[in-house]
Amino acid sequence: MTVRPDAIRKFDLFFLASIALGLASGLLNFDTQVGALAQEWTQVGLQDQAENFIIGVTILGFAVNMLLWYLASRKRQGWVKWVLVVFVAFSAVSAITALASDVGSLSLTGAIALLLKAIAVFFLFQPDAKAWFSGQVS
Repeated sequence: MTVRPDAIRKFDLFFLASIALGLASGLLNFDTQVGALAQEWTQVGLQDQAENFIIGVTILGFAVNMLLWYLASRKRQGWVKWVLVVFVAFSAVSAITALASDVGSLSLTGAIALLLKAIAVFFLFQPDAKAWFSGQVS
């Protein structure tokens, strides 16, 4: 059995916590999200599809996050950390832009999930994680 370095174990902890909290946030805000999307989609006659769309996007987001976690934590794919950097940066910029322009909102749980994910990504750039990705840790 391969012993994963401390930075990778911390990445696991923070990343999986961010996924769990993100799912909880999505469930807590589900009705609000569906209502807002249905209202926007009313003009094109797709308001009845809002709930299915939110469910589909949530499932897709969960699947992508779990795949990226698996590739980084279990398969030692170092390129994943750069994908995660882009995702976290995009999420942070989107949240700030939405709040600044008063177009969207950010729940406390959503903000904490984003912070946890950023902390998780930080651990992927630690020396023992770099050794992990390069195969120097067995």
